[in-house]
Amino acid sequence: MNWQEFLDLMTNFRTDRIMQQLAAWNIGDLGQNQYVLAGFALAIAITYFLGWKAISGLIIGIGGFIYALSYAVAQGTGTAGLSGDGVWVLVGGGGASVVLFIYLLFIRSE
Repeated sequence: MNWQEFLDLMTNFRTDRIMQQLAAWNIGDLGQNQYVLAGFALAIAITYFLGWKAISGLIIGIGGFIYALSYAVAQGTGTAGLSGDGVWVLVGGGGASVVLFIYLLFIRSE
């Protein structure tokens, strides 16, 4: 793989293309889908009561980030800068889910 092929591959990871793909997948609807929310709640409850705190924290972290991402896409995150509130929700929600994940996984050990 030469440098030009690598640069062509990296164009797939541009922000506007990623946001178009997320919108095509209808990821903005995941926050309101009752089956997705019930599936996450059930998986969290099962792993927590079985004593698998690390896996429960991982599921909470992934679920929180997916919810923040779906909310940000539903709000219409703009790629022309930080004009939309969805970017701040994505950054804040993603940061909060990472902090909760680190707390459950590393700090709160029993």
